[in-house]
Amino acid sequence: MITFLLFTFFLSVFPADFKAEATTFTVTKTFTCMEYDGYIYADTITYSSYDKVWSAQQGTTNWGSQVMYVGQAYDGSNYHIYRGFLYFSTSAIPDGATILSANLTLYMKLAPSAPAFDLTVQNGQPTYPHMPMQSGDYYYMYYTGDGGKISSTEISSSEYNVYNITLNSNGLQWINKEGVTKLCLRSDRDINKDAPSGNEYITIYTYEKGSGYAPKLTVKYSYEGYKYVFYGPYNEENGLRASAINITVYPAYGSPFNFTLDGSYTLELEYKPLMFKWKLNFNYSRTYQPIYSYEEIYIFIPESPYFYYNVEIIDFVGLHNTYIECQTYANGTILTVERKKLSTGKGSLCLTEFKRYSYNLIADEGIFSLGTVETPQRPIWEPAKITFIITPAMLEAEPTNFQGISLTAKRVNETCIQISYIDNRSRTQSISVTIYSTGKFNGLTEEYSQTYTSQQIAIFWKDALPDKDYIVEIQVEHADYGTLTWKIPCNSPNPPGRQIIDWNTIFGWIADWPITPSNFVSAIIVFAVIVLGGFKDSAFALLLGAITAGVLIMLGWLGMSWAILSVIVSLIIAYAIVKGRRTWIER
Repeated sequence: MITFLLFTFFLSVFPADFKAEATTFTVTKTFTCMEYDGYIYADTITYSSYDKVWSAQQGTTNWGSQVMYVGQAYDGSNYHIYRGFLYFSTSAIPDGATILSANLTLYMKLAPSAPAFDLTVQNGQPTYPHMPMQSGDYYYMYYTGDGGKISSTEISSSEYNVYNITLNSNGLQWINKEGVTKLCLRSDRDINKDAPSGNEYITIYTYEKGSGYAPKLTVKYSYEGYKYVFYGPYNEENGLRASAINITVYPAYGSPFNFTLDGSYTLELEYKPLMFKWKLNFNYSRTYQPIYSYEEIYIFIPESPYFYYNVEIIDFVGLHNTYIECQTYANGTILTVERKKLSTGKGSLCLTEFKRYSYNLIADEGIFSLGTVETPQRPIWEPAKITFIITPAMLEAEPTNFQGISLTAKRVNETCIQISYIDNRSRTQSISVTIYSTGKFNGLTEEYSQTYTSQQIAIFWKDALPDKDYIVEIQVEHADYGTLTWKIPCNSPNPPGRQIIDWNTIFGWIADWPITPSNFVSAIIVFAVIVLGGFKDSAFALLLGAITAGVLIMLGWLGMSWAILSVIVSLIIAYAIVKGRRTWIER
């Protein structure tokens, strides 16, 4: 087994290089009534007067038959009042959706010779009616409002026909996006306590009549969903187009489905899918697990020979919700070839043998660039192993936070400035980013300017000059806070007066060095100091070596973080204490 322990001194944490945009969809869905629909009635057979029938706190339930009655009747001897109830499972509507319109569709027929009245939709949620309905659900005090209605004059008394009741603004608010929408149907003459003089009711088909006749609720809504644009497939080796390939989509709900990718394909979904997967030869496959609401995904076919490689993350930070992302350089751009969520810090990727790939670790705490690694030769009996180590020193500084807004701007290296902005409340109207270079007497020169209309952005500006200082200005138009402005300095890592020796130029002619020449030269110097100091005392020698390393870091010769050096110094001090006690005991 081959293990790569990558102690990378310049690992950086940066915003993802993805295209973020709000993806808004408009959807119309029809929900069929559930089997609990029916009606509850009361009459003067049970109660002594119309007033007592109308105000009764209990009635007789009737659900399970093919029709329901809604309205009132007087047969010459007794008064009857019928109140109907409908149930729709509307939890499939996303919680954050905006409901634009809704129609209640009913198969119904008017009783002969009925006077004019309105069939009215009322609300008793969340409690009433119960599911299944109870006799106490009859009580008129449980239902209020006018969510929409239809006049009986529009309904035929000779045969059943389809009729629509358009829900008004009240009715739209009664649609439950987290469970079951329960609606009450009443005659407005019942609501107004107007005693009937004859038949003034409507007969409505129920769930038991069959799906073609059952009541339906059609809802039109908009929501910010998930959109993915696929390109390819491409040959990973040369970037040329490959033959069409089937992509399997594993949705958050429901069964997997496929589409054929032969150039480009756009996929729009209400919920973030679990993963995308495509099969290769020899029973190998690649997986891409999306993270953002919008992503452009390039499908690559690896060059043979390719195998599964086990990637392991040794985490000294305690990261949460981690993904490993593998990237390749194709057609002049760094593109992601595979992304997987890690389980207990481990995952497998399908990679070409002896090819160099770049890796990112994506976690709730940030996105870590793990550098570029060449895949090793695969052992005969088991997958090869690639290991990365994550230490606390790799965490970036805390971003600026203001009322749900998180933003950062920092100098990653000599030529790169990275900027990120996220509005967790989605109230940002526009974001203007301007990068200025600073000259003599603090004069500013505009180098970059762009305006965005998204709730989050990630910019990776690579045109910085090594010896220049820059200021990043972020100006936001916000729905709640008006105009907000931040100015963040991003100074050169090479301030004036600090002499940087280019060891690559000095020693690069000798060979293609596997490590940075400056680190190699610095390591020799530190080693020499430790050896010379060792003639006096080992603890003294180690401490002297640590001091020398600190000086070399200040000079820019040694690419080691101060955090790592502080850990080393702590260990040296602990060693000196233990050594001193042992010497004292021996004496």
